[in-house]
Amino acid sequence: MDLQGLARGGVTESWMAGRGTQVTVRRTRVQDGAALRAMVDALSRESRYYRFLTGGRVIDEIVAGLAAPGDGGVALVVVAPDEAGGQTIVASAEYVVSGQIAEFAVVVADAWQGQGLGRRLIARLCELARAAGLHGLRGDVLSENRRMLAILKGLGFASRRNPQDSYLHEVTLALAQPARSAQRLPADWFSAR
Repeated sequence: MDLQGLARGGVTESWMAGRGTQVTVRRTRVQDGAALRAMVDALSRESRYYRFLTGGRVIDEIVAGLAAPGDGGVALVVVAPDEAGGQTIVASAEYVVSGQIAEFAVVVADAWQGQGLGRRLIARLCELARAAGLHGLRGDVLSENRRMLAILKGLGFASRRNPQDSYLHEVTLALAQPARSAQRLPADWFSAR
């Protein structure tokens, strides 16, 4: 994997999803705002609750944050063909940076759950965070969201109950940094005074 290419923005990738439909992951664009709002509004009450901790309408500022994660952050979407011949957003993932840690979140449209999109997005966020030199990823997952906890465990995340909120699990993953090349000292280093 070319970590330098990832850090510069090379994140577009296409593959066949579980139902045989070609999907593409790419960075979120400013003009994706309306499509992200449509995806979030179409989520079931349970999916909105699992991702946004509310079963009601998600406020505009939070949806806008899906497309603009702030300095050092990353926002990705998965797009799939729609009936009109265009593209529709079927999943979203992002991380925001705090110090050397990326705090991440993922949401997949109900009709697309169970096809590996969430797993693929989380793996891509890990790659991008590693390429950016971050030390780890963390997130909060509702204790009842067993499917997401199982996905994260399979990706190597550690999980523990949040000590401040028993309804949440805190998930973390330490990111191994690529080995640095050995630095050579100048030939005259030891004779220098």
